Amino acid sequence: MDPRDKVAIVTGASRGIGRQIALALARRGAKVVVAARTTEQKGRLPGAIGETLAEIKAAGGTAIAVQTDVSLPEDCERLVDQTIHAFGRVDILVNNAADTRGVRDPIESYPRDVWLRQFDANLHSQFNLIALAVPHMKAQGGGVIINFTSGDGDIKDYRYDPDAPPRPLGSMIGYATTKAAISRFTNALAPELAASNIALVAIDPGFTRTELVDLMGERGLVDADQAHSTDLPVNRVLEVITAEEPRTYAGQILRMIK
Repeated sequence: MDPRDKVAIVTGASRGIGRQIALALARRGAKVVVAARTTEQKGRLPGAIGETLAEIKAAGGTAIAVQTDVSLPEDCERLVDQTIHAFGRVDILVNNAADTRGVRDPIESYPRDVWLRQFDANLHSQFNLIALAVPHMKAQGGGVIINFTSGDGDIKDYRYDPDAPPRPLGSMIGYATTKAAISRFTNALAPELAASNIALVAIDPGFTRTELVDLMGERGLVDADQAHSTDLPVNRVLEVITAEEPRTYAGQILRMIK
């Protein structure tokens, strides 16, 4: 697909990978819909949808910004409605937004609202936005949909060892489970959409150096220097979108290649 004059919705586009994807698509002539919850910087974490929008326009690109909490079905519906109102179509949907927050409570006291919040933001949002975008894609003859997943959703090797120290549940249980579901959801739905000339692909960005990773590095939570540049996942997304036949990637999980 040639992105020129195509319409792309990018969620989580106020910062990080989503922001860079939005900018990259705009540079290639796409009309971009910048979607995220953040309208102004909060605390030390930079980024807001207005900043991404301003950067696109300053470079001569075309875009609109739509404040969107993807965990809310009504926000997903409004996002697609405003896209159609502004540009009349949707050719590309990049489901990048995710809730990475969690708690370290044991399973017997793990808050159900945290569990459900991550499912709403990470998995159900992708289901909702795809269901809303697909009728428009079918009517215009096709499209490309990218679902961001994670290697955290892969099955991990575990062998019981009575002498091993207990392995804590950690804060990733909800995030990891939703990412596993996204991978299978993408794989299961891809054949149906491919019949309508819609390529549905999952991308695992790996450990990527975003603004959040830099902040976590400053706090000693991760080694930010071990993370790769956002260029890797952005280029992987562009590889799919600009392919002569994007459906050759349909149903796959594309990992990062350094």
